[in-house]
Amino acid sequence: MASPRRTFLALCATAVLGAGCSGAKSYVKKGEKLDEAGLYAEAADMYLQALQRDQKNVEAKIGLKKAGQTLLNDKLGAFFREVNGTGDRAKAVDTYLDAKAYTDRAGRLGVVLDIPEHHQDEYERVKGEHLVELYTKGQGQLERQEFQAAEATFARIAKLEPGYKDASSLQNIAYLEPLYRAAKSDLEGGRFRRAHEELSRVLAKDPAYKDASALRNEALLKGQYSIAVLPFASSGKRSDLAARLQAQTVSGITGSGDPFLKVVDRENMDRILEEQRLGLSGVVDQATAVQVGNLIGAKAVLMGDLISYREEAGKPRMSTKRGYEAYPVRQKVPETGETVLVTKYKPVDYTEHYQENKVVASFSYRLVSLETGEVLVSSVVDVNEEDHAYYASYAGNREALLPSLNGALDQTDRARRDLRTLLNAPREVKPVATLVNEAMRKAGDRIAREVVGHLSQKLP
Repeated sequence: MASPRRTFLALCATAVLGAGCSGAKSYVKKGEKLDEAGLYAEAADMYLQALQRDQKNVEAKIGLKKAGQTLLNDKLGAFFREVNGTGDRAKAVDTYLDAKAYTDRAGRLGVVLDIPEHHQDEYERVKGEHLVELYTKGQGQLERQEFQAAEATFARIAKLEPGYKDASSLQNIAYLEPLYRAAKSDLEGGRFRRAHEELSRVLAKDPAYKDASALRNEALLKGQYSIAVLPFASSGKRSDLAARLQAQTVSGITGSGDPFLKVVDRENMDRILEEQRLGLSGVVDQATAVQVGNLIGAKAVLMGDLISYREEAGKPRMSTKRGYEAYPVRQKVPETGETVLVTKYKPVDYTEHYQENKVVASFSYRLVSLETGEVLVSSVVDVNEEDHAYYASYAGNREALLPSLNGALDQTDRARRDLRTLLNAPREVKPVATLVNEAMRKAGDRIAREVVGHLSQKLP
């Protein structure tokens, strides 16, 4: 025996198919009336729509075979006139392709329309002549450095006959050469980012195009901006937090994906400074920072300070709340003697728990240019990470626990829903150590984002 669900789905499918068949018949009737009136193009369209709704409709197939073939013959007649009359090969080719697309559309619906062989042969001849015209035209456009027009011309060739001579290669040249020339101009003009982007587009299309790879490397080398990230300072006892923030900031800058921003390697920086007998631990003022940056070959130095830090590990707080537990009682009805279950409520106590952990920190940073000595960007970053656990516990039957209001049972939907939420709420609060990690990550990411954003707009 079929399940109710399967029966329901079968009925739905039958209804959909019935609606489709009914719609197809309606279109067939419209097509027949149009056909009788001599409007075979419109009739053919009705038959097409009927077959799209019901591909097995025999009347629609017969109608499309007749009206569609008449319409196709008109299209082929137009093709013949364009070939032998106007001599416009481009228009003739497009007209034939339109006719071919129509036969393909009918064919997908199960109706075969006929293009006579002599029309097919004539199309191949005209197409060949048109390809020669296009190829010659495209070569002339390239010679005149009309690259956009040439690209469109060779794209047309590729669409008509993929693999025609070296049209595909010439199409690539028409696309790549203006990009390549613009990149060289930008490189000479000191617009290194733009040159790098244009050359990347060239190489994505053709990795071996001229000297594009070498020029892109040159643009990157000339435009690269090196940053020395000096140890972040801390006036308090939490120097470890300043170091973690610095590491997160460096990670954010290097992970930005900007090839023009380079962070000076810390080990290399330490070695150079050690040779100069200048330790990084004391680098907190701007003048010393400039000296350090020049020694390590950076164009800017990034410095940071931990201004303030506070963590609050909250103690668990508990409060006893009055509620009611529902329980069933068998009770005899005096009038009938029948025993029924009656819900009673007894007062009970349950416990609400609350704990909150919090980390609050404030950092300042500044990016100083070593070329001009100016502060390129500076800001104060405040972070506040907190988490809390607020839940209820009950030793009895949780499902039967109900809230109270002013010492009486509260059976409103909202009160019951709020109590259910507390009983099922998470009971763990994030440790302070986890909040510290999140605070350092957010602060470091923000500093990195602001530095990268500023430099990407400022640098050429």
